[in-house]
Amino acid sequence: MKKKNSKVLILHTGGTFAMALDPQQQADRQDQAFLSSLATRVPELQEIAEIELEVICNIDSSDVDCTLWQKLATAIYERWDRFDGCVIIHGTDTMAYTASALSFFLAGLTKPVVLTGSQRPLAELRTDARANIIDAVELATSGHPEVMVCFDSVVYRGSQVTKRSSEHLHAFAAQHSAPLGHFGVHFNVNRSLMRPVVARAQRHKPSLDLKINPDIFVLDVIPAAPLTRETITVLTGCYKGFIVRGFGVGNLPLKNQCWLEFAEAATACGLPLVIASQCQTGTIDLNSYENGRALAQRGAMSGHNMSLECLSVKLMVMLGREIPFAQRHDFFETSLAGECGEVPV
Repeated sequence: MKKKNSKVLILHTGGTFAMALDPQQQADRQDQAFLSSLATRVPELQEIAEIELEVICNIDSSDVDCTLWQKLATAIYERWDRFDGCVIIHGTDTMAYTASALSFFLAGLTKPVVLTGSQRPLAELRTDARANIIDAVELATSGHPEVMVCFDSVVYRGSQVTKRSSEHLHAFAAQHSAPLGHFGVHFNVNRSLMRPVVARAQRHKPSLDLKINPDIFVLDVIPAAPLTRETITVLTGCYKGFIVRGFGVGNLPLKNQCWLEFAEAATACGLPLVIASQCQTGTIDLNSYENGRALAQRGAMSGHNMSLECLSVKLMVMLGREIPFAQRHDFFETSLAGECGEVPV
C-alpha cells in the first residue's frame, strides 16, 4: 500500500458501482451517504490515502455526454492542488469514451487520473466494486501521469481501452497494446509503456482544452445493404464528420458506387470522412487494396488502429478545435495522448 499522506480525489458520476444512491437526494447528502458507504464497506481506503469525495452526478453512463466530460475535466483542473491523484467512478458502458475525452482535454498530465467502476454494485455479494476501487485509489497514489482505466486488476491507457463484455468481470481490453500494468501480489508496471512518475515538485497543472463538437455520424457497412444518393445528401447536410466502419483493413464494397460518391461529397463539402474497421484488432491501411486506394484518392482518411471510442472522440475534438480540413490527415496521424500506441511525451 502507498503512503497514508497521499490525497486522492474521488469523483462519482453514477453507474452500477453505487446503485443504492438516491438520485433525488441533495448533492451534499449524496456525498455524505456515499462516503459513509465507502468507509463502511471499504475501510482499507483510509489506509491508502486521505479521501476527498464529490458526487458530480448519479446517472446511467449511457446518458454521458460532452457536458459531463467537460465538467469532469474542469473539476480535476480546478482542484489540482488538493490531491495527488484522482479516481473517477463511472458506469462501464461509456467509460472508454470518457477516458478518451479526458485524455484529449487534459494535455501534459503530471498526476494520475484513474477511471473505474464495477459490473456488480458495491452493496451486493460477489461484487467486483470493492477490489476495483482499492486498486484504483492505490493507482492514483502511484504518481504515473496518465488517464487510465483500472478494472479487474488490470490497468489500461485511457485512449486505448475498449469495453469488450457486459457479462464478465474482465470487462475491458486494450485495443492495440498490452496493458500498462496489473495488480497481483504487487503492482506490476509495464515500464516500456507507462509514463514515468513525476516528482511532486514538478506536478504542475495540465493544459485544459475543452473544445469539442459531437456532430458526427458513424456508419457500419453491411454486405448488400444499399447506400443511396438521397442518404448521402441527408448525411452531408446534417453532420460535420463521418466514421465508416468497413471490412478488414478498411475496404468498402465499391460495386455500389455510392460509397465513392459519399467520399467525394464529403471532401467537396470539407467534411472529414474516416475509415475504420469492424475487426477487433488490426490497422487500417487504405493502400493495401484497390478499394481502399480508391477511397483515399477521394479524400477519405485512415483511422489507423484506434478504437471506435477513441476515434469518435478524436474526430469530435478535431471539429471542436476547428482544425482546417486540409490538416485533417496530420491531425489523425499525430498522437495526442498515446492513442496510436507509443508512450506519450
